[in-house]
Amino acid sequence: MLFSNTPTSKYFIVGASGGKSSIDIHHIFPKNYLSQIGIEDDRERNQIANYTFLDYSTNIDISDNPPSEYVLAYKSRLGVEGYKITCFQNALPENFENLEYHDFLTKRRVLMAELIFRAYRKLSE
Repeated sequence: MLFSNTPTSKYFIVGASGGKSSIDIHHIFPKNYLSQIGIEDDRERNQIANYTFLDYSTNIDISDNPPSEYVLAYKSRLGVEGYKITCFQNALPENFENLEYHDFLTKRRVLMAELIFRAYRKLSE
């Protein structure tokens, strides 16, 4: 779960409410922000590499702000190590908040593939 110290598995346990207070799928680069910078094609904005899970309140807090604006608050809340861990766990490139959208997508796709490969390797050990 991006910007959370709660293990992601806790959000998916049997008996979880599944209500609006649990998790949301969030555009890391929000759709409205992308529209403002000229990226209007839904196929381009809705790339899987642009999605992550967030808890509902964090998603509302981030709203339509670009990563260059919202990440700083979460970096300071999590601390340097916590921020590195959450980026690693979510396959986010270092300093992703400062990347141009298409560069971000390219780098994140590689990190997502590496994360999936590591998980697959663990399953086959």
